[in-house]
Amino acid sequence: MAKRRTLKKCITSIAGDLFAEVLVCKLLITNTDQDKADRLLDEICLLQDEFICRAHRPDGKDNKTLVKEYYKKLLVDFETKTTAIVQGIEALQKELPA
Repeated sequence: MAKRRTLKKCITSIAGDLFAEVLVCKLLITNTDQDKADRLLDEICLLQDEFICRAHRPDGKDNKTLVKEYYKKLLVDFETKTTAIVQGIEALQKELPA
């Protein structure tokens, strides 16, 4: 990512999409486990807060290689956590009877 602003918008957009998906499951699908959906919603909010804060403060501002490594690690961590949330959403939807 070339700019922090773009990275923050991307994080917010992905978190918003995940939040909307869980909210649809929670409100519109009748047999959804409400507690699991609430936990996923909380996890998504914490994910957004954590990664926007991390995007704001890179380590080693003077050393470009440290900054690049920092943002690469940030993106890998973000992908890992979003994948876990997506799996949680899929598990929430699989529990539904056909």
